[in-house]
Amino acid sequence: MKYHYQFVSKTIVRIELIPEDQKDIALIETLSTSAENDPNLKELFRKGFEAYDSKADLNKLKFMNFPRVALCSYMPITKPTNPLLEEKETPAGQVSGQLSFL
Repeated sequence: MKYHYQFVSKTIVRIELIPEDQKDIALIETLSTSAENDPNLKELFRKGFEAYDSKADLNKLKFMNFPRVALCSYMPITKPTNPLLEEKETPAGQVSGQLSFL
């Protein structure tokens, strides 16, 4: 299965499932008769989302064209701060980074 991504906002991406072979086409056809909360369908979008942003958590799917296209809401992960790099004021009022060792 291939995925097409379209950025919507900082917390939403549009993902389209693109079948690559007959197996994928059959899977999509099977899922088209299932419910939106089918775990297999959610797993397909989760895998696609993981390739889009492996560090974020997928929260919600809102289907635009069931079962192929969905808006995926997610919570972006903020960059962790490095406690070893501390910003300190210099006498001239400029900020400089210094490493501190624990």
